Amino acid sequence: MNIFLTLPLIVTLLSLSSPTNTFSGKLTHHANQELTLTGFDYYESFVLSKDKIDDNGSFNLEYPENYKGMAILTTQDNNSLVVSLNEPNIVLNGTHLKAIDSINFLNSFENRQLIALSNSYNYNSNIYKAWRYLFPIYKKKELLGLDGQQELAKLIEEELNRIETLDREAIKNLPKESYLRWFAPLRNLVNDMPKSVFNYNEKILQYIQQFREINFNNPKFKTSGLFKELIEGHYMLLENMGQPLDSVIIQMNTSTDYLIKNLEGNDALLNDITNQLFFYFEKRSMFKASEHLAVSMLSNSQCHLTDDQLKKYEAYRKLKVGNTAPEITFTDGTKLSNYNKNTLLVFGASWCPLCKKDAWKLLNYFEDWKSKGLEVVYISMDTDKELFKTAYSDAPWQIYSDYKGWESQAVKDYYITGTPSYFLLDKEQKILVRPISLEQVDTWLKYKI
Repeated sequence: MNIFLTLPLIVTLLSLSSPTNTFSGKLTHHANQELTLTGFDYYESFVLSKDKIDDNGSFNLEYPENYKGMAILTTQDNNSLVVSLNEPNIVLNGTHLKAIDSINFLNSFENRQLIALSNSYNYNSNIYKAWRYLFPIYKKKELLGLDGQQELAKLIEEELNRIETLDREAIKNLPKESYLRWFAPLRNLVNDMPKSVFNYNEKILQYIQQFREINFNNPKFKTSGLFKELIEGHYMLLENMGQPLDSVIIQMNTSTDYLIKNLEGNDALLNDITNQLFFYFEKRSMFKASEHLAVSMLSNSQCHLTDDQLKKYEAYRKLKVGNTAPEITFTDGTKLSNYNKNTLLVFGASWCPLCKKDAWKLLNYFEDWKSKGLEVVYISMDTDKELFKTAYSDAPWQIYSDYKGWESQAVKDYYITGTPSYFLLDKEQKILVRPISLEQVDTWLKYKI
C-alpha cells in the first residue's frame, strides 16, 4: 500500500470526524465494570458512549459535542445516575453511584445543582408525606382530645403549604439560562402524577392543567428523557383518576386535542406521538380514545400523515363501533349479511403463530358460543391452497379464503394490518366491539349479549 496515497484519505477522514466532549472521573467501588452513557431522542434511547472502568476506578467517556441535554450513567451492576450534559468535559469523582453523598462534580455547576434539587425534592416529599399523615388525625379532635389540638392542625396545614413552595422557589433561584430551570418542573411533574392518584387526589386537576400548558414543540424535549414518561404518565393519571370511563375518555380526548394543536407544523413529532398514543389506547382497550385520535388526525388539514397512518386511522373512522360492517361476498357466493346472526369475524392465516394459538382457544369456546347463537366466520389470508387445506380441514366454523392474501377485497375493506384481527357484529351487521382477544369476546358474550 502506498503510504503517500493513503495519507490524504486519513487526513480527510480525521477532518470529517465529529468533535467530542468527555465525561471522565473516578468511581472506585465500580472498578473493572463496564460503564454506559445513554442519551435520548424523544421516545428512543441510545448509547452515547461506553468505557471499561480501570482497576483504580477511573473512566473516560467520549460523546458528540453537539449532544446537549440529559443522559443516564449506568454501571455494569445496574446502578444509575441521571446527569446533565450541557457543559463541556465534565469530571466526576465518587465511590458508588448509589452513594450520592460521595458524588462530586468538580467542574459542573449544573450537575451539582441537579443533585441538590433531587435531594431537596426527595427530602421535601418525605416530610410532606409525614405531615399529610398527621394532618387528618389532628383535625379530628375527638380522637385525641388534646389541648390546642386544632391550633396544631392549623400549624400543620401551614407547614404543608410552605413545603409545597420549597421546590418551586429553589427552581426559581436557578440562573434564567439554566437548562435545569426548564427541566426540573417537568421532572417533578412526572414524579408527582402517580402520587396524586394514590395519595393526593386533590392535586389531580392541577397536574392535568399543568400538562395542557406545556409546549411540546420545545426542542429541549428531544434529549430530556422526559417525553415518553410525561405523556404516558399523564394518560395513566387520567385513566386512574377515579372517574367513570366516559368521563375519562372525555379528558383523554381533550388532552389529545391539545397535543395535536400544540404540535401543528411539526409533522414528524406529531406522527410519532400519535403512533405511540394509538398503541397505548389499543393496549388498554380505550377504543373510544383511539377513535377520537384517528378522526381528529384525519380531519386536521395541517397534518401530513404517512400511508400507514392513513390506513390505520381510516379503519377507525369507517369501522368504529356502531357502524355497519362492510359486506363480504365469499368464494361460494354466500354473503356476510346472509348469516343474520351475531357473528365473530376473524382474519387470520396458517403462517401466523398467534393465529394458531388462538385457533386452539377458539376450539374451546366454539360450542358454548354456538349454543348462544354466535356464528364464527374465519377469513384466511393464506395464498397457498394446500397449506390452507391442511391447516383448516377440521375447523368446525365457517372458513373462507380467496388465496389473495393482503390483496383480498375483504382484507382491504376492513383495513387489516395484522393477524389475528377480530370484529364482533350483531344480527344487522353493526359493529359491537373490535376485540383484542378471544377472552374479551367471551366476556362480552357473558355480560353484554
